[in-house]
Amino acid sequence: MKKESTTEEKRYKREALLKSKRFSHVQKDFLGAILKEETYTMAEAQKAVDAFFGGEK
Repeated sequence: MKKESTTEEKRYKREALLKSKRFSHVQKDFLGAILKEETYTMAEAQKAVDAFFGGEK
């Protein structure tokens, strides 16, 4: 039987993601336009970036 995780993924403020090394390959003005919400998980932010640049269809 699988154990269910009760912990949520860590959420990051938009400003922290704009300064993140993980997204340093994206120009800050583009990233600022892509990330419109106040907070994101890393997966949510990556998904938004991928969708914007055509990585997700």
